[in-house]
Amino acid sequence: MRVQQGRYLVLLVTLVSAACQHSFTRQDALTAIEHHETIRRLLEPDSERVAHETVADCRAIYSTNRDTAEMAGDSAWILLSGARWMDLADVDAPSDRRQKKHCRAILTSKADKAAFHEAQDASKSPWISYWTVETAHAKAEVSGFPEDSNRSDSAVADFELTQERTPIGEILHRPTWSEESARLFSTTQTGHFRRYDDGWRLESFDQKK
Repeated sequence: MRVQQGRYLVLLVTLVSAACQHSFTRQDALTAIEHHETIRRLLEPDSERVAHETVADCRAIYSTNRDTAEMAGDSAWILLSGARWMDLADVDAPSDRRQKKHCRAILTSKADKAAFHEAQDASKSPWISYWTVETAHAKAEVSGFPEDSNRSDSAVADFELTQERTPIGEILHRPTWSEESARLFSTTQTGHFRRYDDGWRLESFDQKK
C-alpha cells in the first residue's frame, strides 16, 4: 500500500513539475529579440534626407567646398541624377533677392515616387525643402534551439539579423555599416533568455560558437 502511495506521489510531483514548466516558443524568442535595446535600434528602418529645393544654383553640387555642396543637394543629387531618377532645374527665387536662381529637383518617370516622402518641417535643414527616403530595412529570424538548453525559467536560441537595401538605398550606397553592425548582420548569434512575470527577455547574446 505504501509503495503504491509512493508511486502516486512521484507521479503527482512529476505532473506538478510539468505544469510549472513555461514553454519557450519561436515567437517568444522573436518578441524578446525585437525588444532588446541594442537590436531594436538595428531593426529600425534606415533613412536619408534628399534635398528637394535649395537656395543655390544647380551647379553648386559639384563644389569642392563641402558646405556649399551640401547646401546645393550634395552627392544624393549627383547619384540620383546619374541613375535617371531625377532632373535638376534652376528656377527664379524672387522671394530672396540675394539669390537670382535656386535649384529644384524633379523626379522622373523612372523614379519610384512612392519612396519619396516630403518632410513637414525643413527649418533644421540647409534646404528650402527635402524628402525622406528609406534606404534599408532589417529583420530578425530565429534559426534554431540548441538541444537540451531550455529550462522552466531560462532558454537559449540561435538567431540571425539581416538587412536589405531598398532600390534607392542601392543608388545612394546607403546605409554603410559600422564594424559592430557588420558583425551582427553577417553572423549567427546565440541568445540567452530568461523568463520574468511579464514574459521572456533576451538577457545577452554572442556569436554562435
